[in-house]
Amino acid sequence: MIAWAALALSIFMIAAFFILNPLLIYIAYLIKPKRQHALKPFCSSVSLIIVVHNAERQIAAKLDNALTLDYGTDDYEIIVVSDGSYDRTDDIVKGYGGVIFIRLDEHIGKYAGMNKAVEAAKGQILVFSDADALISKDAIPTLLRHFSDGCIGGVSGRSIIGDSGNLKEAQRFYINFDSVIKTMESLTGSISSNNGKLYAVRKSLYQPVPASVTDDSFVQLVVVRQGRRFVFEQYATAAISTPSRNPEHEIIRRKRIVTTSLRGIAINKELLNPFKFGLFSIHLLINKVLRRFLPVFLITLFISSLMLARLNLLYALFFALQAAFYAAGVIYWLILSRIRKIKLITRLFSVAFYFTLGNYGTLLGLIDFLRGKEVVKWAPVKND
Repeated sequence: MIAWAALALSIFMIAAFFILNPLLIYIAYLIKPKRQHALKPFCSSVSLIIVVHNAERQIAAKLDNALTLDYGTDDYEIIVVSDGSYDRTDDIVKGYGGVIFIRLDEHIGKYAGMNKAVEAAKGQILVFSDADALISKDAIPTLLRHFSDGCIGGVSGRSIIGDSGNLKEAQRFYINFDSVIKTMESLTGSISSNNGKLYAVRKSLYQPVPASVTDDSFVQLVVVRQGRRFVFEQYATAAISTPSRNPEHEIIRRKRIVTTSLRGIAINKELLNPFKFGLFSIHLLINKVLRRFLPVFLITLFISSLMLARLNLLYALFFALQAAFYAAGVIYWLILSRIRKIKLITRLFSVAFYFTLGNYGTLLGLIDFLRGKEVVKWAPVKND
């Protein structure tokens, strides 16, 4: 009886993220009045903020990119904050005329760099981007046109993975799926997740980011908490390398993101009240809270299926399918990841590997959050 109850609960909770939440978003997209707004050109002063730590390999290309974006130079400033960098980052930035440079003598954390930059920013619209994200030429005016609607407080751009490969294909699939969800969320209210590689927010709505939170998520939640919408713009893009450089990096990255994002939601817990924030609260609960418990339910699903497998052929088959999925991930890790030529089966196995690896990192992050561990700063891992 206990095994059956555990199996049923696990299936329901897993389906809540993979099926129920997308289905709710799609149903809302179909039946709710579309909250579209006129996308008119919007002129405003803009501050592009880039916080870096030891980014000597990326910062020159980033600034070259930032200086050639389509936007009026009189109302456009670029602010670079060096968060205790000890490589050549500072010297490279100082070589660019017209770029505002701020240095933090100690490596404090990205949140401190963001808050310092906003204090110095003159722009009414703040655009945040990372050193390893190359922004599309018309990204800023594309983001800004949403602000012609006074109800819009922030806009998230879209990431595009430029390189290729087996594990990269799995990550590219996830980003594309997430973009579809965000598009539908935008038409019915606000998105439940933000893209730290490129987003814009009204300076009047920005609140100082505290330590130990996911900065882009926190900024987005604060905007929604103040009664403004935070929407998605798929045509404002940032070209990035693979978010996860290798399996070890994916575990560390996912662990940190889970811990800090849950802390940010805890600070903004009133957003989980559906009587005040409606459908957004449900999306946030499923997509950003229950989703973090996914590895727990995957484990209980596997164990309960194993316990029931001897009782019924259907249970045995269900357990075998799970075992085959995880075995595919192991096969990719041990064998197929070393095969450079991308084949269909390799791509499929890489999805199993990436899914399993990500959930392991998520489990570690959940444990850290429940233990009260705080992640204030980290050394970013960047490709050349």
